[in-house]
Amino acid sequence: MSRRKVANEKPPPRPAILRPLGNQLRRLRLERKLSQERLAELAGLNYKYIGRIELAKADPGADVLVRLARALTIPVGELFATITPGDRGHQLSPADVEALSSALGALTAVANRIVAQQPQALPSRAPRRTRR
Repeated sequence: MSRRKVANEKPPPRPAILRPLGNQLRRLRLERKLSQERLAELAGLNYKYIGRIELAKADPGADVLVRLARALTIPVGELFATITPGDRGHQLSPADVEALSSALGALTAVANRIVAQQPQALPSRAPRRTRR
């Protein structure tokens, strides 16, 4: 085979799973407010490789996915949650959980203030005696 033919051949198509995997990795990274550099440092990878995974230009192996999951402190399956959603219902992101928690705390504080300002309920009356 001549060199010219080899140079003109197209590379094999990338698996369709890479795009949603990259999107999920980016979403999980941003939820944790991590830069590509910091995630790469935690996972022991190059930050450029993280960018290539997020852009679906790299096909990470199992060892890389395990390293990324550990760096993000998630189960490996979470990286595939949007690709193969189970029957788990809706899951909240850590940011949503934090927002809900603070909102519930504020609501509890307001409710306690309202209850503290209201007079206590009067004791109920003794039952009436029936006449015979």
